[in-house]
Amino acid sequence: MFEKPVALIRTMRPMTWISVMITIFAGMMISLGEVPPLEDVVLKSVLLPVFVLGYANSLNAYTDCRIDEITRPYRAIPSGTVGKRAVLYFSVFLFVGALIISVLVLPLFLSFFAVTGLILATAYSARPTCIKARGPAAPLAIAAGYVFIPLVGASLLYAGISFDVLLIAVVLTAQTAGASVSKDFVDLKGDFALNMDTLPLTMGVRNAWLIVFAGLLIPVVLFPLLVPVHVLPVGFLFYLVLFLWFFYIVHLTKNEKTYEKAYIHTFFFCAVSILLSGIAYVGVII
Repeated sequence: MFEKPVALIRTMRPMTWISVMITIFAGMMISLGEVPPLEDVVLKSVLLPVFVLGYANSLNAYTDCRIDEITRPYRAIPSGTVGKRAVLYFSVFLFVGALIISVLVLPLFLSFFAVTGLILATAYSARPTCIKARGPAAPLAIAAGYVFIPLVGASLLYAGISFDVLLIAVVLTAQTAGASVSKDFVDLKGDFALNMDTLPLTMGVRNAWLIVFAGLLIPVVLFPLLVPVHVLPVGFLFYLVLFLWFFYIVHLTKNEKTYEKAYIHTFFFCAVSILLSGIAYVGVII
C-alpha cells in the first residue's frame, strides 16, 4: 500500500536535503549573529529545501534512469517500483510547491534565489542543457545550487551582503565544487556506458580524486590562516580538526569498492564544514 509513495520519497533523496538545510541555517546565523528564530528555521531552512531539493533529485531520477539501471538497479524507477511518468509528475508537483512556498515564506526579492535554484536544478538534469554531462560545469552547478545561492540568500534575510559572508560563501562553494566530483565515481560505469563527459572519465580517476581532495582542503587550510590576521573569528581554528576526517576519506579512495562510502563521507564532510562556519562565526564554540 505504501510502496509507491515511499518510492517517490526515495526519488527525492532525503539525505541530500541535509546539506542545503545546514547551508541556509549557517547563512542565517552568520547574518543574524546568533541562532535564528525557530519559525525561520522550520519554514526557510527545513521546509523550502525539502521541495527545492526534492524537485531537483526527482527530476534527476527521471533523467538518469538509464544510468541507474546500470549502477543502481535497486532505485525506484529501475526496480519497477514506480513508473517514469509518475516520477516526472511528482517532480512537477514539487516544482510548483517550491514556488508557492518561496513566495509565502520569503521576502519577494529573496524568492529570486529560490527560483534561480529551481532553474539551475532543471538545467543540471534536463536537455538540452544537461549540465551533468558537461564536465567541469557539473560540479560548479552543484556548488552554486547547494552552497552559494542558499548561503548568500539566507544571509540577506537579516542584513546586507558583507565581505565576511561573500568570503565564506566563495570558499565553501569552491570546497563543494571540488568535493562534488566524488559523486561521479559512484556512477562511473553508467556514465561510461552512456558516454557522459564526467571528470573521472575525461581526466582520469587519479586526477579527479585530486580535485576532490583539493576542494575538501580549501576551507580547512584557508580559514585558520585568516584568523591570525583578524579576518575571521578565532572559532575558525576548529577547522584544523577536520584534517583527521580528510585523511580517512583519502584512505577510502584507494579501493574502488569503497568509492560510494568515500562519496558519502565527502558529502557529510562538506555539510559539517558549512555548519561549522556558522557556529564559528557567532562564537558558539568558544
